[in-house]
Amino acid sequence: MMQAIELRSRPDIKRIILAAFPSYRKLRAYLNQFPESGITVNSYWDGGSRDEYAIVHLPSMSRRALPTSTHPYFDLARHGLAGAENADLVVDSRGNATLKHLPAGFALVQAGTSCGKPATASIYMSSENQLQSSEPSE
Repeated sequence: MMQAIELRSRPDIKRIILAAFPSYRKLRAYLNQFPESGITVNSYWDGGSRDEYAIVHLPSMSRRALPTSTHPYFDLARHGLAGAENADLVVDSRGNATLKHLPAGFALVQAGTSCGKPATASIYMSSENQLQSSEPSE
């Protein structure tokens, strides 16, 4: 379920976004529960748009960047990474990378560019983290 958030009323959420993307300046964001099926985390330019991903360690608010150039064919399949798999990340035979599991204590933040303009950020959290951040901090 996607929930639209006004960042003025949720400084805790804003802090997570700024930890992932320090230059983020929009006033809104989306809060989502990490889906059981996982999220495709490919990042490449396509028609003036590009999704970028970062993982934030919530206790320390430290950023762990994901690769910024993961086109399914040109970057992953061509370099022999198609078909790779571990407990958290699966790369299919075409090179689409899917994050299957988000550990407790981490948030996945998606931002980037949409049609040449900054995209509205989306935060994905596991259900355990979602409950911890459901109330605005005082």
